[in-house]
Amino acid sequence: MFKSIVEGGLLADLKKISGMGYIIFDNHMHLRTDGRFLNAVDMFLKAGGNSFNLVNLPDARLPLDDYYSRLYSYTVRMSEIITEERRISVPVTLGPYPLDYFRFKENGYDPVVEMKKGIDLAAKLIEQGKANALGEIGRPHFPAEPEIVDHCNEITEYAMFIASDLGSPLILHTEDLNPEGYRFLEKMADHASLQQSMLVKHHAIPEDFAIQTGLIRSVLASRPNVRKIMNSGLRLLLETDYVDDPSLGWKVIPPDSVPKRVELILAEVTEWEKLLENIFLKEPIRLFGEDIFKRTTEP
Repeated sequence: MFKSIVEGGLLADLKKISGMGYIIFDNHMHLRTDGRFLNAVDMFLKAGGNSFNLVNLPDARLPLDDYYSRLYSYTVRMSEIITEERRISVPVTLGPYPLDYFRFKENGYDPVVEMKKGIDLAAKLIEQGKANALGEIGRPHFPAEPEIVDHCNEITEYAMFIASDLGSPLILHTEDLNPEGYRFLEKMADHASLQQSMLVKHHAIPEDFAIQTGLIRSVLASRPNVRKIMNSGLRLLLETDYVDDPSLGWKVIPPDSVPKRVELILAEVTEWEKLLENIFLKEPIRLFGEDIFKRTTEP
């Protein structure tokens, strides 16, 4: 499918590739209506992307009472605007961000209770077809007190039971994991009767691919990272973890990065077919379902 495009000298025109049924997919992007929002979407589309996973972005401006209801409604509405105005469909991921724990605790709330309520509400929206995955849920990515880690593990396991019941993916936010860290999450998933392959390790690093695991790794789409995983032959996703706040510049990396890495793969990998098929067809459809991408893959 891609060979005629490459031989025809149209390597950079990923829009043509998108029109041939491939999902040039960013697995993790955060947007705000008062940020770059549709301009960021346009930057992604212009580079050749055609779908991305919209993940709710924590918002300290929202009151803690009814926090998740407001945050989720805002995120779902953004997905509707994107679909209406840019004619693409985007999966939506909803859930309590691990660092919400500290805001709830500092303001006199029980973080475990509130964050479990947030998971329950996200589950209802998934059941209603307004969202597609739980996340990003897990632990702080920095050292924390044992009690906090234990509470976050309790919340994460609760989310795994819910994801198992829903048959939905769960996007995990954690510290960088060693083999023991992956084993811990695998055992937790097994206890919750959740398929390990429905767990996505957000912000995985290339070194993780030396670790055997049933979890899916979602790797930051930087040039060095992509070059390191090009020949892994493993199932994975790419992401920007773009945070839509113009005051922060292009945090984490710009929204056009994933389609640009497709160009890199086509240019530098001799046997690119299996890698592209895994990242940009099989894994997105397996995790989020084919229906969500129908608008994206229409010629």
